[in-house]
Amino acid sequence: MKSNMTETKFLVYSVSAIALLVMVRMFLSQINNIYNPNNYVGIHSFLEIICVAISITIFLYGIKHYSTTKSVRLLLLVFTFFTVAVIDIFHTLSYNGMPFFITPSSVQKATWFWVTARIIQSILMLSLILLPDRQLKRDYRFVAVALGVIVSFSIGYIIVSFETNLPLLVVEGKGTTLLKNSMEYVVSFILFISLMVSLYHYYLDKKEDKLTFALAFVFLLLTELIFTIYQSVFDLDNFLGHIFKVFGFYFILKGFYFSESDAKSVKLNEQQAMSDQPGLFFRLKKQGDQFICTYIEGELLKAIHYSPDELTGRPISEILPALDASMNDYCYLSKKLKEAVTFERVFQERFLIISIKPSVDELNEDVILGTAMDMTGVFPRIFNPKQMKNAENKNVKIVM
Repeated sequence: MKSNMTETKFLVYSVSAIALLVMVRMFLSQINNIYNPNNYVGIHSFLEIICVAISITIFLYGIKHYSTTKSVRLLLLVFTFFTVAVIDIFHTLSYNGMPFFITPSSVQKATWFWVTARIIQSILMLSLILLPDRQLKRDYRFVAVALGVIVSFSIGYIIVSFETNLPLLVVEGKGTTLLKNSMEYVVSFILFISLMVSLYHYYLDKKEDKLTFALAFVFLLLTELIFTIYQSVFDLDNFLGHIFKVFGFYFILKGFYFSESDAKSVKLNEQQAMSDQPGLFFRLKKQGDQFICTYIEGELLKAIHYSPDELTGRPISEILPALDASMNDYCYLSKKLKEAVTFERVFQERFLIISIKPSVDELNEDVILGTAMDMTGVFPRIFNPKQMKNAENKNVKIVM
């Protein structure tokens, strides 16, 4: 499933969400005539279950992919959405009108769980998009989950045990208190910063997932603003706020999961198709001033008596050395032009046609994908070893 998020769709969705909010506020009295608040406890539970399911999906996605990436971002992703999922479950179970949950369900208990979850979520989501990613040497998934259990259940214990001593957040029938609104505005400000950062990142690299995250922050920002104006936890504003929250969570899932899955499956298809050809497929990642081989496979490895393990982790300039322009030069050229670069090279008296192009890996980090096709057998009479040495590295073609 492709995300297909474009700038036009981002603007349409954002304007539509704002227009829906304005229309509901303009015709609030007319809509209230057909809106039945008696159904809202069940509707609220349904909407929150959707959000919890999305949080758990993102949590499981991070758990699975951390085993291969060891990404610090995925580790923070695991902690964030595990913690948010648990606290949102507490919020749902303690909502006014729900059955007895440790203590009688109430407006104050559910509201404190709501505010706490949104504060944690907004801060950690901003950290996720600002934090420079790096690979960890050890598996810290158990630590992240254990920390999530400690944090979420500690918050649950404090709110349940000291509910009557905590400041009042909502006066049923009158609306939210100054303290509640102040916390919601803080969360809104953090979400606005996250929105600006996501749009700035999209401006820099034009990657769809950044635009998808930005759209998620638009819906979540509107959610927080709505939750400063409702009068009752059963009214239409509260209902609309939860609808926007579902959309916000959906676009977070779309940004983290669908976009990366599409990119990964495209790369796997490329690898499979290219590996079937007589030659090599390799993937490079820039480290310092070198492009390091992070993956290499193909039939040519058997002919040159190398294994993938022997070449993985080595600079490509050592694997395919040159007398004039180095592989690094071609990689820099490809990144600069953002296009495929095709050139010829002689390697162990074999005439190779090499093509490289910029791409992204599973973590949306810039990489170089390349193929090296052995054309010696195709032109046996044209290229002999002496001619190959004289012709080495002469032709470079830019493929548009």
